[in-house]
Amino acid sequence: MKKPTKTIPALLSVAALSLAASSVIAASPAGAIVPISAPLPDSSVQNEQQQPAVPNYMSVTGTVKEISDSKTKEGAKTVSLQDDKGEIIANVTVSGDTYVAAPDKLQAGTKWNAYYDAKKPMLMIYPPQFEAEVLVPVEETASWKVDRFKAAEGDAGQLISEDGQLVLNVSEQTPLVLEDGTAFTGDLKGRALAVKYSVTTRSLPPQTSPEQIVVLFEEAVPPIGTLPEQPGTLEEPIADTPDVSGFPIVVEGKKLAGPSPYTSKDGTVMVPLRAVVEALGQKLTWDTSTKSSRIGLATTLTIGKDYYVYNKMAPIELGAAPALVDGKTYVPLQFFRDVMMLNNAYVFEGQIDINNQEKME
Repeated sequence: MKKPTKTIPALLSVAALSLAASSVIAASPAGAIVPISAPLPDSSVQNEQQQPAVPNYMSVTGTVKEISDSKTKEGAKTVSLQDDKGEIIANVTVSGDTYVAAPDKLQAGTKWNAYYDAKKPMLMIYPPQFEAEVLVPVEETASWKVDRFKAAEGDAGQLISEDGQLVLNVSEQTPLVLEDGTAFTGDLKGRALAVKYSVTTRSLPPQTSPEQIVVLFEEAVPPIGTLPEQPGTLEEPIADTPDVSGFPIVVEGKKLAGPSPYTSKDGTVMVPLRAVVEALGQKLTWDTSTKSSRIGLATTLTIGKDYYVYNKMAPIELGAAPALVDGKTYVPLQFFRDVMMLNNAYVFEGQIDINNQEKME
């Protein structure tokens, strides 16, 4: 799924230029800002988890000389970065697939960090040319870390970057958002993140309490082959399965007045997608040509395919595909637990409860 194209500000006049190259930094005093591009100091006491790994992302820092239309990618821009001598050090492609922090500040004379996928092939030309995954302004009061994060060893409440250079202390107060600014409620482990922070501890690796975490979009791998489409009319459920056709649907404590649920032939409880999604305060978009629905920007499903994608993570199979009944899309009840990551989506005491309140045991 293609992300919406972001608008890149027009080129302004070129101002004074400067470049701060990444440098090796010794252990900093408590509360000091540690640039994310700085490698950890050598230490004989580093354990295996802290040893540097092959980076997922690399970066270049420079001042914008000019912004022009890309000659290699339609609708994209080329941002030329230069050093303090006025020499171009990189031509960076910025497209709708690039996360740009503070896009209104992207103009000539401003200083930026451009992060690119270190595992993608690059043209052997000079100055180097690559497509930016993340573009963030250089600030005196904040730094950024872009990497994939995993659970820190020995502490389930912490995350550590795969290169071992930063540990995150994430709390309920930490803002978690997708690239479009909407809230993210899923699991951060294994995800590619752009982390904004200001201070770190003196430990190795340093720890920080992030000011913001942006969950980066990732392309899902499509399934092999095509699954058959679901029938477009209701079928009688198999024997001994509950008939939920008369059950009310209660979303976050409020009873829906929309379409009724039903039990499929194989015993799966199916609920109307749009009515529930909109009751949850989210936007649903229907594409007639592909018979697919999109929730927000990155959660997708297609009629007749047991193939659900949540925020472009790996596809999820639920054992039942979405069905189109009387012009309305129905999904398995567990879609809201296993794909949209809500705490509760159950048949309970004669009704269907869907909510993100305390998890039912």
